[in-house]
Amino acid sequence: MSDMNNLKMLLIINPVAGRTYSKNNLHHAIELFKNHGYHVTMKKTLSKGHATELVLKYGNSHDIIVCNGGDGTLNEVISGVMGLGKNVNIGYIPSGTTNDFASSLNLSDKPETAAMTILSGQPRTVDIGLFGESRYFSYIASFGAFTGSSYSTPQSYKNLIGHLAYVLDGMRDIPNIRPHHVRIEADGKTYEGDYLFGAVSNSISIGGLLKLDSNKVDLNDGLFEIILIKNPKTPLEISRMLLSISKREYNDKSIQFIKAPEATFYMEDAIPWSIDGEFEAGANKIRIQNITNAINIMV
Repeated sequence: MSDMNNLKMLLIINPVAGRTYSKNNLHHAIELFKNHGYHVTMKKTLSKGHATELVLKYGNSHDIIVCNGGDGTLNEVISGVMGLGKNVNIGYIPSGTTNDFASSLNLSDKPETAAMTILSGQPRTVDIGLFGESRYFSYIASFGAFTGSSYSTPQSYKNLIGHLAYVLDGMRDIPNIRPHHVRIEADGKTYEGDYLFGAVSNSISIGGLLKLDSNKVDLNDGLFEIILIKNPKTPLEISRMLLSISKREYNDKSIQFIKAPEATFYMEDAIPWSIDGEFEAGANKIRIQNITNAINIMV
């Protein structure tokens, strides 16, 4: 680190993410950084993928990189940091719609509180996922039912009604929901079936729809939590499965819960995935690996 009076911060802002707080709140956060000796360089993202480019261009000359945006923007920042070749601490001021990753780390979505966490918190090492050869994710890769709503819901809806937008958009999916035949190799075992939904996650919150027991999820244990939901055949199976999900007990026979450092998915159809809420094209064979202690984030 540089000496305390000459610390350099790269602040990347997504101006269209989530419920936009008053510019004033973010302005107060920036003043806090400056008052604590940081020289702040602000960059606004202009398009998808821009945050990664900004990190790769400016990251190496800064002591910390702070992201103000939703999980998708953070994903881009993390992807940039993974490509930097040096481990720079990351700060997160969440302003997205669901902020799943932030809730897993107990980060506040109030800019000034989040800024104080960045200034006075500790860096925590967190695992990152690698989807295929080069696509990183901070907390989830998923396919099947409702995953489309995270990347298809217009940003204006997300801003207007927040998390409910995902749920309502997901309801529109219901007539199109059909199971996908998938074979998964994970933890030395093979799982095969017709699945409505599958997720490889490192988070206690999955799209705000599924919650995992925080005692069972460690964000830097080198393991993913993999959830596979089979196609229920009868109304009784559906109600039993929903009860299991609502109680956060994934022991129903329609639900498979696996902990593993990596998994390979063999799909009959190359269906699309959602990576941290953003669209990703599918393939017939996809390997997903856990990169342990990949990044440092201020908590």
